[in-house]
Amino acid sequence: MVFEYYSLVIFPKINGKKINSFRKKYDPLINIIDFHITLIFPVKIPTDIKENELIEHIKKISNSTKKFDINIKGLELSWDNWLFLLMKKGNSKIIKLHDELYSGKMNKYWRKDIKFIPHIAIGSFIKSKGYDLRDPKKLKLDEKKYKIALKEAKKLDTGYSFKVDRLALVKLNSKLKNCRLVKEFVLK
Repeated sequence: MVFEYYSLVIFPKINGKKINSFRKKYDPLINIIDFHITLIFPVKIPTDIKENELIEHIKKISNSTKKFDINIKGLELSWDNWLFLLMKKGNSKIIKLHDELYSGKMNKYWRKDIKFIPHIAIGSFIKSKGYDLRDPKKLKLDEKKYKIALKEAKKLDTGYSFKVDRLALVKLNSKLKNCRLVKEFVLK
């Protein structure tokens, strides 16, 4: 299997039983990657930056980033019809980290046309097929499915808290159907 895409994520250290139960119904990525906060969205392995250079770039930034607290609270439907769990505390630190990670050679992969909202995606509510995480587009909302799911999501205990102490670089295959851990980066 050829892994062609990188992504950098935070895997929250919380009991995610309720979140994953919800995701089993609504998230097409449930069997590919555990729930997470994305810092670098899937980017095709570039020819101008090698894996070791990317690792060094992330290492440099993570070595200068202190551990920080996150509190997950609230729900929001994204512009491309994904349901998000939002960050109540730690939001600005995630945004700062995201922006730093897209510096240097990574800057050209930064989708500045899409506002970065720190989140955990828990479900997709797109009526038609054709959505691609590598190039997200707004497609028609499946309103019926979304309304049912929103009632369920409001019952989730979204008051989760945890300390971000590491980042995870993962590789995804070309069809974004398999994922594997490349390296973890411990924050200071």
